[in-house]
Amino acid sequence: MSLSRRRFVSDASTFGLLAALLPELAAAQAAVPQVSDEDTPHTSSDLWNGFFDSVNPYSPNYGMKAASHDSPDQLPDPAANTQYLHYKTDEKRLRYADHVDKDELLNYDGDVAISIALSQYRPGSGDSNLRASQLRVDTTQVYPLMNVLAPLAWTSIASLTPEKKTGKIPSLDQLGFHTPQATQGSSNILFTKGAGKLAVNISKAAETSLFIKAINIMMNAAKIGLPLVSLPAISVPALNVFSEVLADWEQRTKFLLNSRPTTALATQQAFADNGLLAKHICLLSGDYLMIPQKHVTDLAKELPNLQIDGGYLVYKEADSKLPIQNRAENTLPGITYATMRLNVKPVEGCSAGKSPARGNGTQS
Repeated sequence: MSLSRRRFVSDASTFGLLAALLPELAAAQAAVPQVSDEDTPHTSSDLWNGFFDSVNPYSPNYGMKAASHDSPDQLPDPAANTQYLHYKTDEKRLRYADHVDKDELLNYDGDVAISIALSQYRPGSGDSNLRASQLRVDTTQVYPLMNVLAPLAWTSIASLTPEKKTGKIPSLDQLGFHTPQATQGSSNILFTKGAGKLAVNISKAAETSLFIKAINIMMNAAKIGLPLVSLPAISVPALNVFSEVLADWEQRTKFLLNSRPTTALATQQAFADNGLLAKHICLLSGDYLMIPQKHVTDLAKELPNLQIDGGYLVYKEADSKLPIQNRAENTLPGITYATMRLNVKPVEGCSAGKSPARGNGTQS
């Protein structure tokens, strides 16, 4: 089923809620103690300042495919550079998202709709403690809608706190992340001309930081019952300001995954235009796994023996009678990862009179 592009314009939001909360946030800021550097080795602004430069028309780096700050060694923690893998369900096989063949992508010369649902987050044994983790997913357009508006962007920020008794993050199913409320901010993403950018970051801010207080204030004001703030369809310049403000509030953190927006290609036509010119990931409907660079070697040793089940990474030969969380705990316990499920669809009326053609990229 294809979608109308008018829906994306009507869904665009503003920062009215954030503006209304400024007095309360200012009062909270005055009460926040100085954040300690202990267990927070990274400066948040090192990642988020200039995060959207390549797609921000107000930035001097706008349109640059390979600005120097995009290099992994310029990240706050290069060892935590986010690596993306796609799970090919029919073959029960994980492969890196830049290894997907062009012919597997949607064969459609136009705009596409992307929906993203967070699946699971499993911190490795070395990254597990009682501090809350912030899981953030950002997507942006590369080409402005109708060549009039600035590129649009979408972001979702989940704050996940381990249970005090077990020290473990509850499954996202238990927290309600698979409900319509949880996915509304990332279910109507429009990639114009089949291309966009994607970034997944996980960090652990100090409990005393204004960032944690701000997230809680925004959730309470919006009457959100989930530990999730989701901003659908705002302009890249506006989201850039929002991200830099949050970085200032967060001050220092520990990044478990860090990455800047990476070119994401959802159609064969977008691949032909961009695939060979920049670092990229390919987007198909299905499950994606994100891990830090430092765990790539450990994952590679077991890659043929692994599958994704219920959003968890588990061994293919594990006893299926065991609860899925038990199987997940026993699978590469030292590796930190997150998973998400994508759906890719053509958007009607945007291919200059051509009828939508479906390729292998539309499988669910």
